[in-house]
Amino acid sequence: GMLRQVRIPGYVGATGQPYGNVASLTDKGLELELGYKKQIGSFHLNVTGNASYVKNNITNIGLQSFITGANFQASAYEISRIQVGEPIGSFYGFKSLGIFQTQQQVDDYVNKAGQKIQPDAQPGDFIWADLNGDGQITADSDRTFLGDPTPHWTFGITAAVSWNNFELTAFGQGVSGNKIFQGLRRLDILTSNYTTAALGRWTGPGSSNTFPRLDDKDPNNNFLYPSAFYLSDGAYFRIKTVQLGYHIPGAITNRIGLDQLYVYISGNNLVTFTKYTGFDPEIGGSSYGIDRGVYPQARSFMFGLNVTF
Repeated sequence: GMLRQVRIPGYVGATGQPYGNVASLTDKGLELELGYKKQIGSFHLNVTGNASYVKNNITNIGLQSFITGANFQASAYEISRIQVGEPIGSFYGFKSLGIFQTQQQVDDYVNKAGQKIQPDAQPGDFIWADLNGDGQITADSDRTFLGDPTPHWTFGITAAVSWNNFELTAFGQGVSGNKIFQGLRRLDILTSNYTTAALGRWTGPGSSNTFPRLDDKDPNNNFLYPSAFYLSDGAYFRIKTVQLGYHIPGAITNRIGLDQLYVYISGNNLVTFTKYTGFDPEIGGSSYGIDRGVYPQARSFMFGLNVTF
């Protein structure tokens, strides 16, 4: 049930690629919703929570072995791939074994013939995994699937409390089990800002085993190669909305010629609990699971009146 562009022979003379139902995937999971209500005199409580688990898997993409996915600026290769047996849009790239701490480590990382596997590497560079064991790092044989951009769990909770003329409602939602590609820095602009994580970069033996040294020439492709270095845990829980309201008593509204008067104050995107260090873990739009530095959702506060004449 997947619509994809169909590759057609060049001799047809068409300039574009038509869409066809040429691929399929399966989604398997479960959904659960629980609610609780309680009334004690003029006190009312209503809480509803829901959660869903889903795992998708590509089952057919036609005659192709894979479909190239999203790109990222000046990245040497695509950062995602669609392939049978994997979740849709899975991140794809090189696997790192850490960072060379000394020149001796660089010299000792050799193939069976005693030749350096990474001849251009220096201390502070990523150690790229030779996945097929051929003694060299190549794009065809040493890239692998690194993470799933689709949340495995999606959950939310709504709580409503009322007492006499007061009402309080709150809504929160979140996801877990997904990865985010943190593409906050323009690779094609050398003078663009790094994130503050660069302050913890490798500066000498033992200083870092996760953030490589900085070099504008990037001879080891530490930044140009897509890798798990760019991936972050995308789990979060966000308190989306909280609203407190008060129904003005009828004795007062009748005096001023109103049927009802409701006063409220609300806040949106109040608090987000996450380990993600980018601007906003709630990635959407066309950049599926890729944080391209889009302006984050703002925290806002509103005051309002609901008047019935």
